[in-house]
Amino acid sequence: MTYRLPSLNTLRAFEAAARHLSFKTAASELGVTAGAVSQQVKKLEGSLGVALFRRLPQGLLLTDAGETYLPRISKVFSDLTEATEAIAPDMNGKKFNVGVCAKARTVLPPNWPSQRGTLKPYVRNVIQTNDVDLVRTNEIDCLIKLGGGPYGDLALIAIPGPASGMDHPEEMHFLCKPGLADCRQSRAILQDLKENVGSGS
Repeated sequence: MTYRLPSLNTLRAFEAAARHLSFKTAASELGVTAGAVSQQVKKLEGSLGVALFRRLPQGLLLTDAGETYLPRISKVFSDLTEATEAIAPDMNGKKFNVGVCAKARTVLPPNWPSQRGTLKPYVRNVIQTNDVDLVRTNEIDCLIKLGGGPYGDLALIAIPGPASGMDHPEEMHFLCKPGLADCRQSRAILQDLKENVGSGS
């Protein structure tokens, strides 16, 4: 059977832009420029002969066709991910490379997060670093640190510091690109941090 389908890159661009209703935020998630996402979406619309977005001065709106297309394309990507992980677990695209600064280590449980079974589906590697630029260059997906900032183009989610053992506890900061701030990986890691901050030695 011959399949007449759009390219995978154009579908990825559409799916991310449609979820966020923003080329800029989709670009941050995909690690490309907003212009590249826009061009891929235009290419997709051209190949389909259908408008998927209404471009407005303050953002994007999905057309009726786009509203219909998005949940089906999202399901296709979810199915592809699950099928790939079933035969090649090391290809797991759901897992984050996480950076943790040395100070944050002192208020987390020893060997966090390896002893946390709930995080196994979401965390691939953990490295000790304080370098925020590693997030910008996609060498790590998020960075956990105590205090600092502001961080400009990065999303910052603050978690209250340890309630005991410090006269003036610092906030813990979870940093990532804006497009990853509300994904499943970030939510799982943030929930675990909220439960475990202050449990370290």
